[in-house]
Amino acid sequence: MEKSHVEKRRILLVPIPAQGHVTPMMQLGKTLHLRGFSITVAQGQFNQVSSSSRHFPGFQFVTIPESLPESELERLGPVEFLIKLNKTSKPSFKDCISQLILEHGNDIACIIYDDLMYFCGAVAKELKLPSIIFNTTSATHRVSCCVLSKLNAKN
Repeated sequence: MEKSHVEKRRILLVPIPAQGHVTPMMQLGKTLHLRGFSITVAQGQFNQVSSSSRHFPGFQFVTIPESLPESELERLGPVEFLIKLNKTSKPSFKDCISQLILEHGNDIACIIYDDLMYFCGAVAKELKLPSIIFNTTSATHRVSCCVLSKLNAKN
């Protein structure tokens, strides 16, 4: 009796390259992997998940070619760097996903991306792929941002 090969659906994770964002995203990836999904992590060239293959066996790691050098982070500061990264990374991310589709077929169940990497949502929409925003910050942080923006508006 021949066993039928069941293909695992692939989930693409896109964390922002900062430890406080990577750790929760990778924990989510481990949980989804235990539930039977194949996990691919898309990461930038200059800030990759350390010891990836050793700590995350079975995960695939792909590199999104950076449109900005690491030196820009120091020059612009984190906020301006993220804004510029989102403006310039869309084409390279789209190429990255297109390559995954060529390699694995259209088995991408979903793209889960950090809320600060919003270019991922635009690419997912263009390619008609489901996507989920994964907010790695606490609820307190979100409330603080809302309060601060209202205070700035009154100022």
